[in-house]
Amino acid sequence: MSEFERLRIVAGYEFLKHLRRKRLYWILGVVIVAELAVLIGLPAALGGYPDDVMRTAAMLSIGPSLATLGAVFFAGDAIAGEFERKTGYILFTNPVSRSTIVMGKFLACYAAVVLLTILGYVIVCIALLAIYGQVPIETAGSFGLCLLFAGSVLAVTFFFSSVSKGAMGATVITLVFIMVISGVLEGILAMADLPSWFLLSTAGDSIATVYGGYEAFMPGDTAYRIPEAPDIALCILSMAVYLVVGFLLSLWITKRRQLA
Repeated sequence: MSEFERLRIVAGYEFLKHLRRKRLYWILGVVIVAELAVLIGLPAALGGYPDDVMRTAAMLSIGPSLATLGAVFFAGDAIAGEFERKTGYILFTNPVSRSTIVMGKFLACYAAVVLLTILGYVIVCIALLAIYGQVPIETAGSFGLCLLFAGSVLAVTFFFSSVSKGAMGATVITLVFIMVISGVLEGILAMADLPSWFLLSTAGDSIATVYGGYEAFMPGDTAYRIPEAPDIALCILSMAVYLVVGFLLSLWITKRRQLA
């Protein structure tokens, strides 16, 4: 059997595991609730939907963004769980290489997140068509950025999973890294008028700011200074680096990590 066939089997088996887990449907429920909250909350707060379709589209992109963060919960136990539950004694000692196992797990996790992201954007498109009769072309760009962000989040999670002793630790560390450390640094750099495109949280913001910057989230007469939107091209570069480096490091560490 070729290594490609082994990869396909591992990825297929891991994807079926995700389909059987309740976490997939919990995250889908969170995405749906987030979209409904925007669809109900916007007209309630503003007395109707905004005239600008871009503003509503930016708000609705919150749901798919949550789906990408759900990647953390898919991948947190991908590697660390095998060492924590001692299943690695069976999994990592069979003829399938560790690299193939890690790649198969990554592809399965990514497929699950892509499925959630697609469902999220289907809701976005249906809502925009129902309200405005159109879907802005920027939605395609937002969708592409969301998929790339999902891959970078997965890669970072795999890295922390490869060095963590337990699945919970890997999940918590990743969430803290993305939402707390990266988020705090982004706020500090924004106040200092310094670029923050290299932070993963800023890259996640690009999913919504592609519709026209942070102005889409602000009222037209706001007295606050609206920060400059991140450069989309630099955010793409940043996410690509997180994706490649994070995944390669997880491969390298897993291949050398001892089971004991």
